[in-house]
Amino acid sequence: MKITISNSFLPLLDNEALYLILCGGAGSGKSEFAARKIFYRCQKEGGHKILIMRKVRSRLRESVIAVMLSVLAENDVIYSYNKSDRVIVFYNPEGKKNEILFDGLDDPEKIKSIKGITSIWLEEATEFTRDDFNQIDLRLREPTKFYKQIILSFNPDEARGPWLKDMFFWDDRPKTGTGKKEGAYIHHSTIEDNPIEEVRQEYLKKLEGLGDDVYYRIYRLGLWALARGIIYPNWDIVDKPSGQFYDEIFYGLDFGYSVDPAALIRIYRKADEFWLEEVIYEKGLTNKELGQKMKSRGVGNLEPIYADSAEPKSIQEIYEMDFNIRPCEKGPDSVRAGIDFLKSKTIHLIRGASESIEDERRSYKYKEDKNGNPLPVPVDFKNHAMDGTRYGIYGHCKNRLIGIAEAIEWL
Repeated sequence: MKITISNSFLPLLDNEALYLILCGGAGSGKSEFAARKIFYRCQKEGGHKILIMRKVRSRLRESVIAVMLSVLAENDVIYSYNKSDRVIVFYNPEGKKNEILFDGLDDPEKIKSIKGITSIWLEEATEFTRDDFNQIDLRLREPTKFYKQIILSFNPDEARGPWLKDMFFWDDRPKTGTGKKEGAYIHHSTIEDNPIEEVRQEYLKKLEGLGDDVYYRIYRLGLWALARGIIYPNWDIVDKPSGQFYDEIFYGLDFGYSVDPAALIRIYRKADEFWLEEVIYEKGLTNKELGQKMKSRGVGNLEPIYADSAEPKSIQEIYEMDFNIRPCEKGPDSVRAGIDFLKSKTIHLIRGASESIEDERRSYKYKEDKNGNPLPVPVDFKNHAMDGTRYGIYGHCKNRLIGIAEAIEWL
């Protein structure tokens, strides 16, 4: 059995706490460890039916499922994966059947109908509410042969998960050891605990450059802190209007690869109103793979795509795949101007198709000075969908605004 984990996580493989709390900074390896612990238990004990959840089911598609499948592939385990039901089935060396189910709380009644669950993993637990957790906790009451466990993995952002801090932690400084709630064991981790040197160094460079004390505490040090100064507090989530409700479609694209995801946002415009739809939000894509996914997900060769001008090589490669892509102009004040422009517009997120956009929006904030006052500069972290949206809307509309201004001046 091949399991790549750091010494920090190693004792947790056989930890039998009812609530295993994996709390810490970004890139620490929390999620990868949770997947490997689940695989370890399935191989060692067998007969498991483990439920892996995020608040919204579709968010599991490109993250946790991919991690579980890669762990199985690393160990040459034969498995079946039902994509529509999102269920992985495989057998341990003794021939005992294991099922890994992936779901969300989109339909709470459906979760109540799942029987025989042996353990649960809540990824990005700050997405859930206290009531969500209590309902999920009730699902783990049937007797099973081996110990039951709920794993919760998350970054300690108090604005997003105050109930987690209140329920499980003694104070603002998470420490490895017994938690506040009976049956809870807390494991605190930071980027230093990631077992892969390349990822560790790349993430460390990004985290050390955050330039914001609050996010440095949360994502670098893995300590509880309260984020303020959210940039776009008024975007709402709506059902997609029926019919051709828009005047035009265009796209915003932010490139990414190993640490950062590529984010492609489809933007519908009707006058001064915009609807956002997530098309791609995924790490590890080469430009060729990115282009193939764009084609498979309905991106045509006529609608304009506005991309990060700092990536001219990537733009050229996507252009050569017959996409109407162009660089979004940047300047000394372009970020502030673009944010101010977006804040002046009515922007909606399409329900069921914009979860990564909403996830970033909730934590996209201004930097703060030493007194906690917001500065007119956003924190450069977890902002790929935010950047892609800005490239698209401001990039597409900026030229029109300039043209109008010149016409007015000429008159």
